[in-house]
Amino acid sequence: MDSSEAHLDRIEAQGSTDVSHDQQKRRYFPMNLINKVASKLCSRGGDGATPPMGDNESGLEFLNNLKLSDLFHLPGENVQMNTEVFSGLSDGDKECLEMLKGVGTPMACLKSDRGDSVLHLAARWGHLELVKNIISECPCLVLELNFKDQLPLHVAAHAGHSAIVEALVASVTFFSDRLAEEDRERLNPYVLRDKYGNTALHLAIEGRYMEMAASLVNENQNASFLENNEGISSLYMAVEAGDVTLVKEILKTAGNNDLEGRNSNLDSKLEGRKHLVHVALNARSIGVLDVILNEYPSLEDERDEEGRTCLSFAASIGFYKGVCNLLDRSTKNVYVCDEDGSFPIHTAAENGHIRIVKEILKRCPHSKHMLNKLGQNVLHIAAKIGEHNLVKSLMRSDDTKHLGVGQDVDGNTPLHLAVLNWRYRSIRTLASDVKILQLRNDNGLTARGIAESVLKPNYIFHERLTLAFLLDAHAFRGCGSVKSLTKPSEPLDHEKSRDYVNTLLLVAALVATMTFAAGFTIPGGFNSSAPHLGRATLTTDPNLFFFLLFDILAMQTSVASICTLIYMGAVG
Repeated sequence: MDSSEAHLDRIEAQGSTDVSHDQQKRRYFPMNLINKVASKLCSRGGDGATPPMGDNESGLEFLNNLKLSDLFHLPGENVQMNTEVFSGLSDGDKECLEMLKGVGTPMACLKSDRGDSVLHLAARWGHLELVKNIISECPCLVLELNFKDQLPLHVAAHAGHSAIVEALVASVTFFSDRLAEEDRERLNPYVLRDKYGNTALHLAIEGRYMEMAASLVNENQNASFLENNEGISSLYMAVEAGDVTLVKEILKTAGNNDLEGRNSNLDSKLEGRKHLVHVALNARSIGVLDVILNEYPSLEDERDEEGRTCLSFAASIGFYKGVCNLLDRSTKNVYVCDEDGSFPIHTAAENGHIRIVKEILKRCPHSKHMLNKLGQNVLHIAAKIGEHNLVKSLMRSDDTKHLGVGQDVDGNTPLHLAVLNWRYRSIRTLASDVKILQLRNDNGLTARGIAESVLKPNYIFHERLTLAFLLDAHAFRGCGSVKSLTKPSEPLDHEKSRDYVNTLLLVAALVATMTFAAGFTIPGGFNSSAPHLGRATLTTDPNLFFFLLFDILAMQTSVASICTLIYMGAVG
């Protein structure tokens, strides 16, 4: 294999579209591929002239009398288009084509400062008739790239001009039908990626032009599975968008009838990010979820980058319908833990999704006995995060109230964890039994012992409430003296707090100064002429009233704060 052939293969493998880094040189769909196909055409001794199509109502009359060789008739160096040409293209006037022919420069050589050809610009601005006329005059522009390595097809797809995409697709089909199979695959504009790695299909889905995207999928089966520079394929984007019809169209192209063959074929074709079921769940699209799992049931067992199963992921985001859908298919993943050691029921509890926890318990009663890597059951987790409604629901159920005496790897019961995290609302519910109050952890501490060990002289509101409820539970259950649970608060050290008070005093003084000054510098200023000389310009604007109201309130409160701080400092 010579060096040129090796270079060709490398371009095909990478899907590269860079022809030159010199912006003054022309940029075409891989130049060496065009030259190679053109040389083959010449060697066959024909240019592929076609008879008139005859059906003018089809809208394809612009393809009449085109020759395959016209596609490879590449003009010379670029010429910067002038403002008159650029303006004419933006307006899409009927006379624009005649003006382009009369500028003295071949139409195909004209370029904007961004490297767009006249066909790029006409496609971007949605001038269908102008696009057809330009293709008839300069078919080679169909394969020309701008400085973003985009074909006119990319530009039209990004702008959402369906009719222009159809015209460009018709042009591509016209020329492709006259090429050998091998050359047709080489000159395939549907799989060509721009500098960001996007195909025309990527751009159509990004703009939510789903009908256009479906037509591009039908034109080429491989483009749907190609990744862009961010590792995202068109299939991934369609799933993320929650478009059932488009996802169904794309999956039809994966091929293979047997289940194992389909799975392996999809896996080999799909580039970049996978985890399609997780994406469908995140999009909260039951329709797309059904399409994927009906076609590829084994994807239900797939894990994402964080090691979460599909069921665990649905539980973490609180997608109840998705959880029910997965449980309807199979309950086996309820008993499969993630890489962090959590089961789906724990994940749902950690995120406060009570309805999902109840659904899993209803369908899989044995899941209540499952422990995470810390040895914690679902009640431990609910108590730790302060999910009071879930705690109450579990403790009032005969099937789950026994979880209250469960101990984790450190020997902590749910009551221990509630006290450690000052979850005061759950204390009374968890302390439902003398046995629970008397249980000790591995450090030999009861819930009361933990409260006493972590109590601070100046405890905050949550700590006060937690201690109050724990005191009440001990008194109600008759668990001995509770006097040690309360400790007198110690007065603040005035020397240590002096700097703090001085800082507050400085801030209050600054606010008072600024608000006082703002009262004289009214927004909008004052009228300097009759008949309302000296009156505020915005007198009739209701927003001026709100400005003055809040300015007065800010000044009064800051002055009150100053007086209070000075008084407290004097008393202290």
